[in-house]
Amino acid sequence: MIIALSGPSGIGKGVVKQSLLAIYPFITELIWYTTRPPRPGLQEINRAHISRSEFEGKKNRGEIILVQELFGNYYGLKKADLLADGEKLRLTEIHPDNLQTALQVNPSIITIGLITADMSLLKRRLETIRRTETQSEIQLRLTAARSEIQTILRNRSNYADVIEVCEKTQDEAVNKAIATVAIYLKKARS
Repeated sequence: MIIALSGPSGIGKGVVKQSLLAIYPFITELIWYTTRPPRPGLQEINRAHISRSEFEGKKNRGEIILVQELFGNYYGLKKADLLADGEKLRLTEIHPDNLQTALQVNPSIITIGLITADMSLLKRRLETIRRTETQSEIQLRLTAARSEIQTILRNRSNYADVIEVCEKTQDEAVNKAIATVAIYLKKARS
């Protein structure tokens, strides 16, 4: 079973992932290939940083799918990882624009969308948590976030749950995502 989190940068996908990994230590994260250099001071166990030419070769051979260019860097997932089904619980993030394609490859993906109406929340998180981006990059991410949230809302029927995140209900949003995963795990085991 694949659980996918979808939402804009800064929404809290990482917090939800860490909570799920703490509760379900048997979860494995799918590895995303990227041409983005590693972020200084961050250990990214779910990223494989490769050269642009290596990425393009894998993409051209059909090994990498769901290719997304974000801020000048490419991201993609191994097709074999997305196709693999079985007893293992796997966790990933999927960009809202790629969800339709992902569901065509594997219709059993359970996706949780994270949205917010509070762009200042995203701005604060990007400024304080990442600290690796310029103000212009943050503004680009906020512009992209508005579009990503609209995509999630427009395609709500493709999501197991769409959770609103705001400053006051951050913990509730994480708990709701955990509860959604628990429901699908129970269904899968019965």
